[in-house]
Amino acid sequence: MSTYELENAIFRQTKTSFKLNSFDEDILAVTRLIEQACSVVNIYSHTLCSNIFDTQAVIHACEQFTLKNHRTNINILIDESRPLTDISHRLLGLSHRHPSSIFFKKIADDIHPREDDFLCIDKSAYFQLPNHSHYSGICNFSDAGRTARFLSFFNDAWARSEPDPELRSILL
Repeated sequence: MSTYELENAIFRQTKTSFKLNSFDEDILAVTRLIEQACSVVNIYSHTLCSNIFDTQAVIHACEQFTLKNHRTNINILIDESRPLTDISHRLLGLSHRHPSSIFFKKIADDIHPREDDFLCIDKSAYFQLPNHSHYSGICNFSDAGRTARFLSFFNDAWARSEPDPELRSILL
């Protein structure tokens, strides 16, 4: 994979599955996906890997996405909230500035956590870290079938989960 191909991938058109081999490539993929999102970004993550989701590029892309219009949403489902609050994760800080666009929930105790982390853009594109603690990722800008499988888990878990009181108290 060349960085050029990833930088020029087009949402809902580029059908290539990109194999990502560094945090820099992960950041580029996540940023490009969020920049092209239309209405919803759904993120499932164990701890919102700081090397990806707490970077200036991703935070900037998320903020620009929330400013597109009043209907844009970023829904974030996490397994553990403590790592976010311990380091003052910038995505959590961004949610304080855009509370009507960015929502956090902690996964319900009765839901078995997955091994991976993933991000779904609208219903069409995805980014995945198959092993949530490793940088090797995969993304595709136009794969509604695979994105639907991620969203099936996400939507069920989102409906059964609640906002984390630890994150809520920080929001006040």
